Amino acid sequence: MKFKTLLVGATALLFASQAAAHNRWFLPSHFNLSNDKGEWVMVDVTASNEAFNVDKPLGAEKMEIVAPDGKSVFPGSSYRGHRKSVVDVYLENDGTYQLKMGGEPKYWTSYKIKGEDKKQWLGNTNKQNRESKLPKGAYDVRTVESSSSIQTYITLNSPSENFAVNNQGLEFVPVTHPSDVAQGEEAKFKFIYNGKPESNVKVEILREGVRYRNDPENVELTTDAKGMISFTLEHAGRYLLIAEFEQEASDNALADDLHGQIFLTFEAVLN
Repeated sequence: MKFKTLLVGATALLFASQAAAHNRWFLPSHFNLSNDKGEWVMVDVTASNEAFNVDKPLGAEKMEIVAPDGKSVFPGSSYRGHRKSVVDVYLENDGTYQLKMGGEPKYWTSYKIKGEDKKQWLGNTNKQNRESKLPKGAYDVRTVESSSSIQTYITLNSPSENFAVNNQGLEFVPVTHPSDVAQGEEAKFKFIYNGKPESNVKVEILREGVRYRNDPENVELTTDAKGMISFTLEHAGRYLLIAEFEQEASDNALADDLHGQIFLTFEAVLN
């Protein structure tokens, strides 16, 4: 998904320059497993223009893995290659594991200098501390609060609902459990921003195998006043959901604009 907005420059600064123009995602080898003795899962971490076709590696060092009991799980091993990173995760206890990277609000300030057309950016700079960092003569100054996260859910045996939120930035709240999304059945997801349901979040859902279809068959949705979307997927398979939100900030001491982005992978099972 590519939104042509004034905030694209800020989003690009959040990731390595080569990966910034790409979608980012986790791709587990399994989304649902059944084994009373525990199970290993391999997770690809990468960025690409095509869903699930690897292109640029992303470091997985900051991946958070939360077990069904809320405790952190550490990868058994990890590897960063030239096209993707790979993480091995051991699922020991029944329930749903959340894998997440990013999501913390960051602040970026843009400005222009007389005689120069292009917009320039200052990282780690909000409205309260920007004056001391801006060059003399800066104008068209705007500060954005931006959050971007990559996430997925993996279930061992039976689903659990340990869906903790931080009430910071744009966040995904399952209504339909990610492990219960099924071909031909309605599913519902919710999105919040700084803890409150957020309308007008733009959502795109991409099914795997786009490279082999003339029609990408992407689903485009917008959240309602309760922050909700509902959808019914025609095909079983793996999907990449991309959610993006932006608006001017009102009565915000740190930012002029708000921006949030989520890359979520999930599976629709056969029905």
